[in-house]
Amino acid sequence: MQVIAHRGQSGLFPENTLAAFHAAANLGVDMVECDVHVSRDGALVVIHDPTLIRDGGLPLQVINLTAEELAQCDVGGGAGVPTLSALLEEIQLPVAVEIKIVHAVHGLVQLLRDRPDLINRVVPISFFHAAIKTLVDQVPGLEGGVLLAGAPIHLASLAYDAHVRLLSLHHQMVNRQLVDAMHEQQLTVSVWTPNTPEEIETMIQASVDAIASDRPDLVLKAVGRL
Repeated sequence: MQVIAHRGQSGLFPENTLAAFHAAANLGVDMVECDVHVSRDGALVVIHDPTLIRDGGLPLQVINLTAEELAQCDVGGGAGVPTLSALLEEIQLPVAVEIKIVHAVHGLVQLLRDRPDLINRVVPISFFHAAIKTLVDQVPGLEGGVLLAGAPIHLASLAYDAHVRLLSLHHQMVNRQLVDAMHEQQLTVSVWTPNTPEEIETMIQASVDAIASDRPDLVLKAVGRL
């Protein structure tokens, strides 16, 4: 089972900062997960919200600031908003990249075409399933996944329609029966974000393929790796 650090080790460090990602990498996780928006100058920047209100206390829109300006904004512990390129250079682990805005697709396609060595390290995921389909269709060899907050009847078809084999689901909608059913259809199941020992243990018993948690340290302990 893969252990994924959701927004880095975000339960203990400011989310989506290089400090959070370094802390997760030092723990020995298998992958880190981040969120991506687009700056005014077209850079892919790592931040969850479209504004800096929650993380930085600033009433500013990400899209209205350049990557350099975003890097100067304090989003926790004195850290600025990093670019995706910086994250990929600093952390040599696979990175699940949640596309928060469809406009980011073009930039990610261009990045992967310029850096084909990153194709095996980047796993795009999104609630925008058409965006994921566009990405994997335009970048041969790229593996992505679809995010869902609910459990539609034809769950597997959403992955097939997006040309991916990964379902990223909220942990509260997942049980062993669902996981077994998806495995029978050659799909893998990742869950977000069980953060307590009890929630984590429930997902382990459900035999999920990956757990994305704000407390990857607790997941690693639960599976005997820490």
